[in-house]
Amino acid sequence: MLAASASLLASTSAFGKLKREELYTNLMATVTCAPSTLPEGKYIPFDWGYGEISAGSEGLKLFWNQPAPSKNQFASLRITSATDVREILVLEVKTAETGKVIGEWDLRFAALMQPFELPIPAKDLEAVFAEGITIKLVKGTKPFWFFTNNNSEETAPTAYLPHLLVYEKGMVKEAWQDRLMSLESLQTFGWQQGIVWDGLLEMSKKSTKAKTVLEQQLALYFANNSLLYCNLNNVKTLEEIHTVESILPFAILAQTNPGHALLKTAIKFCEAHANSEGVIADGTGDNRMLKTEECYTVSYPLAVLAKTLNRPELAQLAIRTLQARVSILEKGKSIYQRGTEQGELYFENWGRGAAWYLLGLAKTLVHLPESTEKESLKRSFEQAVSKVISYQLPGGLWCNFFNLAETGVETSGTAGIAAALSYGYRNKLLGKNAAEAAKNASMGLLPYMTPDGYLTGTAQVNKGGDDLQKNGFRVISPYTLGFLAHLDLKNL
Repeated sequence: MLAASASLLASTSAFGKLKREELYTNLMATVTCAPSTLPEGKYIPFDWGYGEISAGSEGLKLFWNQPAPSKNQFASLRITSATDVREILVLEVKTAETGKVIGEWDLRFAALMQPFELPIPAKDLEAVFAEGITIKLVKGTKPFWFFTNNNSEETAPTAYLPHLLVYEKGMVKEAWQDRLMSLESLQTFGWQQGIVWDGLLEMSKKSTKAKTVLEQQLALYFANNSLLYCNLNNVKTLEEIHTVESILPFAILAQTNPGHALLKTAIKFCEAHANSEGVIADGTGDNRMLKTEECYTVSYPLAVLAKTLNRPELAQLAIRTLQARVSILEKGKSIYQRGTEQGELYFENWGRGAAWYLLGLAKTLVHLPESTEKESLKRSFEQAVSKVISYQLPGGLWCNFFNLAETGVETSGTAGIAAALSYGYRNKLLGKNAAEAAKNASMGLLPYMTPDGYLTGTAQVNKGGDDLQKNGFRVISPYTLGFLAHLDLKNL
């Protein structure tokens, strides 16, 4: 049955000041596709309903039993991945009866729980509503699973189901708070979900709703003093931590439920991945790789755990892990996203890598006790901030690789950097220049917001190496909503 949902948007000049309200509508599709059975051992997050598109199959049909919207309205088709894609994947979208090609939908390297949208040309809207559309897999070797309401007991939230987003253009919209403070910001367990929760935690300081949603989302993973999630291989995973990037959620868990049993599991994991100097990284021996991510996903949680559980040795692990990144990954005018302890460096001045670095330093410093080591890290943070600000473009954004203009502007790195600058300023780690840079970045991000509040223009998750990051491919990544929550412009 057709369902429709409408939400009011607050138009804003800068993430906060109300100008007027406007309506957008999610027109939910009726979906028909061949029955699908998950292979043995596979799992869909939260047991949500799903559908499948496979190479060589007839694909699926979507239709809407209603007239086309008015001529002054626009529409985008949405579908959300229920699996982690490790290849180029393209869907062909056609009108269901006349077979007119609407577009080739590029879903390359789709992340688990990542929505994709395809703008529908205005000239094709009437045919789309009259005929419906068909979607076939035309490039890709593995089945693509997507969330759909197929009479399952559990179903994904509205924004993650197949639908048409119908809206009017001409306004700068603000709905990101509504998206963040809902189940429509749920992400893969690990750094992505951790960013969302960190943003909700920031908002919960002033918002009862944010606190309630944070508790609700945490309970989906950490109920019954345990941990249950779908890993990137679509396997149900119980009480296991696979990488250092999966420690970030425990920073938020420790601040909301300090007695949770899985905190000890996170601590043991970190201790097991520390070398004799106390530097934590994935890998062993000469195969250890130090990444800027761990500034945020490891040092920050450890600093929180040290303070929350009164375990000062954990603060030392946080400090040593940060010091190693400062020593190895910052060189001259550059911040490298990763490097070996033997000195090999990769991903020079990558925006999202710099975001992890700065946000990790800022968050960790706020939670560390005073010490000479902390003072030294403060100076390193200030110097790194000055370096990064020097690359900011006049419009407020940063390129995906700061020193490579041809890689294009990019929003997730910009949002993460702005979050670090804003947070650092509010916590008296940085000066007014950082606040101004954060404000400029926030203004620059506004044109990239969808009518219902997601941030477009983000480089895909880093599964395709340099080529994927440098080719200009951009997507929606809901985790970026957590970055936006740190941009408290009223206090800048």
